[in-house]
Amino acid sequence: MSDKLDGLIEEVSLASDRRDVSRVLRRVTARWGFEYFCYLRLRGAKTYAFSNYPLIWQRRYFDRSYSRIDPVIKISMSKMQVFSWSSAAPQARPSRQVLRFFEEAAELGIRSGISIPISVGFGSSAILTFASGQTSFAVGDFDDPIKAATAATLVHAYLTLLDAVPTATATPRLTPRQALCLKWSAEGKTMEEIAMLLSLAKSSVRFHLDEARARLDAMTLQQATAIATTLNLV
Repeated sequence: MSDKLDGLIEEVSLASDRRDVSRVLRRVTARWGFEYFCYLRLRGAKTYAFSNYPLIWQRRYFDRSYSRIDPVIKISMSKMQVFSWSSAAPQARPSRQVLRFFEEAAELGIRSGISIPISVGFGSSAILTFASGQTSFAVGDFDDPIKAATAATLVHAYLTLLDAVPTATATPRLTPRQALCLKWSAEGKTMEEIAMLLSLAKSSVRFHLDEARARLDAMTLQQATAIATTLNLV
């Protein structure tokens, strides 16, 4: 598999736009005997995927916040090295939620795969996955974990530099109180005025606005209100 990883590295290095990267990943996926690829960027409210998974699965994954229970993500966060996974033989005793997650994925032909997690800076991470409808795939096929990480890092770099459009993305969720505080803020109300309107302490308003800003991955309150308005969250 080391030679195949060399091929992935070389082909991605020649990409000139995001379509080239997509074509390379599709070719490699088929060449290695997989059906699907998925680059998943884990970045708080800006978590997104660049993948050829069935669109119904991509939308369901984000609509139902499956990233919270996805065993692949949990293993990635603990190992941070290439590993194999299978719905037929989960690595830990799965909950009912996880079993249902695997069942839904299997119904769409996603039963096993190889995942390569990498750190991409500022507390963020990404996972490059190749998935199959087969019941299992051996991680031993990837006999060079350093080269695997290099390939995944290169895919991340090119998708980032070429401004690849995600095929699916997470929609941040706000609590009713966070949304209401942001709504009044978008209307130009100060914290003191919002506190009076909602019968809250000013400190509580500040807390809800700070939490909303964090969930929206915004640097400022003005940016948070703009993002929330764009996403129809307020």
